[in-house]
Amino acid sequence: MGGFSFASVILSYFLVAGGTFLTTIVAARLGIQNEYLGYAIMAVGGFLGGLVAARASAGTTIMEPALGSILMVGSLLVLGLALADKDERTVLLLPESLKGLVLTAGASAGGGIVGAIASEKLFGASTHSSAPWIVYIMLAGFGAAVIGTIFGAAIGNGEAGALYGVVAICCLLVGLAAGASARSRPLLAALLGGAIGVGAFFFLAIMVFAALLSPGVGGADIPRDVYIGMAIVAVGAGLVTMIGALIGWLAVGKKGSTAAA
Repeated sequence: MGGFSFASVILSYFLVAGGTFLTTIVAARLGIQNEYLGYAIMAVGGFLGGLVAARASAGTTIMEPALGSILMVGSLLVLGLALADKDERTVLLLPESLKGLVLTAGASAGGGIVGAIASEKLFGASTHSSAPWIVYIMLAGFGAAVIGTIFGAAIGNGEAGALYGVVAICCLLVGLAAGASARSRPLLAALLGGAIGVGAFFFLAIMVFAALLSPGVGGADIPRDVYIGMAIVAVGAGLVTMIGALIGWLAVGKKGSTAAA
């Protein structure tokens, strides 16, 4: 069992975000609108994120995935409260609103913690192979796109430049955390995982919003230029994630891998 890893906390933050919002967006695309079923879907997503986070964490521990889950939910709640005006905060503190917030937080963070525990019990310590890191970083990249979009839209008042800038920062953090946590150099995994994860988020998000605006719309109805733009953003995200992974590997991961050997 290794010591506490701050890099694993960061990675877990984005992995749980990725799992939670992946299942939520897919459910929205499928038209699932039942409130309590929605909480269950969020819990499944959190479980998926926690499961992967525990596999990606160095050593055998559930502390980092659990902390990452709690921080992810807490950061979104703090952002919501910070952006709300006085009247909106009052509404948020009403019993019905608090019930929804508690259930949402419990579903995502609780699922993440249970997933981390299950992963450690079933699979044990993380693998030395870099191949699974494509999947790990792909899910974390999806989470980076989600978190970056939410915070970027809030900070930049919807400006595309601010949004993509924050997404890039989140991808860099995912790369740094992955490079520091992996047992072998994950550069190709970071490039592919980051590109696929971010590209998948924007694709699903556009499909959902397009369907909401024009029910029945499909992928063929979306302009070609939109797909080209998504591809450019995805490739850029992959490159930023790879750069972060290289820095994280050289600064931390390589030393840890050599010590373990």
